Amino acid sequence: MRDLKQLDEGQFKVDFMISEGYIKFSSELLRLSLLAMGGFGTLVLVRLKGENKGPDNFLQHPVLFSISMVFFAFCVGACLFHRYYASDCMSWYIDWLRADQENKHEKAKIQREGFHRMLKRSEKSLIACEFLFGAGVFFFLIAIFMLLYR
Repeated sequence: MRDLKQLDEGQFKVDFMISEGYIKFSSELLRLSLLAMGGFGTLVLVRLKGENKGPDNFLQHPVLFSISMVFFAFCVGACLFHRYYASDCMSWYIDWLRADQENKHEKAKIQREGFHRMLKRSEKSLIACEFLFGAGVFFFLIAIFMLLYR
């Protein structure tokens, strides 16, 4: 293994802290989406087993619940994409800093381009997480509203 030159921690510490914050945010969206999907699965199992003591029209309109679950499922995928791209982005960033420090300009240019490509993918997947989660919650609330007030 080649010897790696030490980098000044001040060059990248703040960037890692910012990246960690975004990853934690997408992790929470991931957890909440999985929780909603699990809750819906529980409601379906209760309905199928006939154990519900609630109204007879429970899950009478499963289309809205299903749409909600599709959005939550896509949100889970987008969150996982974000976690990957955000982590990979930082590895490109460290390689870029090392190549720049070693005056390997061609390699630094390649690493910088890779960093920016992963950063854009990370950004787009995080935005997708937010919109997909919002859409899932929206349709879930509409389905609950229709269940309670019809």
